[in-house]
Amino acid sequence: MSFKNMIKTLNMENHDSFAHNETLEHPAYIHEITGIDPFEEPEKAMLAAARKLDFDWLYSIPKKAHRFETGENKKHIGGGTYVTEWGFTGSAWSDYEKYTDTEQIYTYDPFANHESEEHIRKIARMKFDSSIQDQKLIGDGAVISGLYYTTLFQWFIMVFGWEMFLVAAAENPKRFELCIDRFKRYSSIYVEEYAKSEIPFLFCHDDLAITRGLVFAPEWYRKYIFPAYEEIFEPVKKEGKKIIFVSDGNYIELLDDLFTLGIDGIIVDWTFDLAEIFKRYGKTKVIVGNADTVILTYGTTEDVRKEVHRCVDAAKGSSGFVMKCSNDLPQNIPIENMRVYFNTISELKNR
Repeated sequence: MSFKNMIKTLNMENHDSFAHNETLEHPAYIHEITGIDPFEEPEKAMLAAARKLDFDWLYSIPKKAHRFETGENKKHIGGGTYVTEWGFTGSAWSDYEKYTDTEQIYTYDPFANHESEEHIRKIARMKFDSSIQDQKLIGDGAVISGLYYTTLFQWFIMVFGWEMFLVAAAENPKRFELCIDRFKRYSSIYVEEYAKSEIPFLFCHDDLAITRGLVFAPEWYRKYIFPAYEEIFEPVKKEGKKIIFVSDGNYIELLDDLFTLGIDGIIVDWTFDLAEIFKRYGKTKVIVGNADTVILTYGTTEDVRKEVHRCVDAAKGSSGFVMKCSNDLPQNIPIENMRVYFNTISELKNR
């Protein structure tokens, strides 16, 4: 039973195999293995695919799909929300208040009744509201975790935009620290909901880095972000639940800090040396990833097979490995590479 397999992995008890998680957004492959059109029946198609591919962990079960016409890459779906083409569910984003003055940022109160309040509440609850129902749908087939998308740092990107966030943080760090404190308290409310819910662990996200590395010097995170993380995560740790963390990009300089804060596992993308990560942390921490979407998209079937073996071989000796293509599985990956990818994982998982 895949639910139990993921819980064993989370508790570093999976000695005989490894767990598997994917963000599967490839409609042609889903249709091929299930016989169900994911554009017409997204929930039914994903449930069937998850069982067929023996997934152990999913964030959610999609309820809506968006079919794009040839040449179309954006749709307005109402309420200032748009989706851009990404697999069959699309990638959602919203128009909201724009900030042009740092004074607006220093005085911003997420608890106040202003134009962006509905927007930030939607962000806060992304992939959370339906998680309990999704777990009932899939039963013991997999763990449904939801995703808390805006742990802290992400709020400033989502609400103010990168440029104004960076300007405000640099221009007056003391005043920006007050803004950090307000969003810390805002996030704490939602994280406490996770802690008290039936969801077995907290899966949380903050884009602390980009592909080439950290956005700020490590000391900045240690001074302004990580003390707030301690408070945000406190109710989860009090409930005895684990925390798995993900950021875009290469945040390797912060791993020791994150683990010291009590984070139990991380998702790492292709920019990390997976063998080195397992050498340093593989005995005590859950490591998820780091198959490269670029290899699946542009490589040969033999390249794909080698990529899966590289990840699994790097994890030898660890009981906390979760196989994943870190940058997801979108619609433009050749279907023959999708077949080889999943067939190789199945062979190695069950050997």
